[in-house]
Amino acid sequence: MLKLIILIVIGYIIYKIFFNKEITSTSHRNENENDNNELVECSNCHTFVPKNECKWTNNGCLCKECQ
Repeated sequence: MLKLIILIVIGYIIYKIFFNKEITSTSHRNENENDNNELVECSNCHTFVPKNECKWTNNGCLCKECQ
């Protein structure tokens, strides 16, 4: 009976370690979701423009001047 309790406690500790790592990785991902100011290269004129000003096509990003 004592062995069962020890195994449950060890399993719970291992579960908490992995659970905390998962929380930190998702919070790191949420920081990068709102990154619309990242610069990307226009596939036509090769200038760098913010990601939210691109029109995305099959060939990549097109800036406002190239659209």
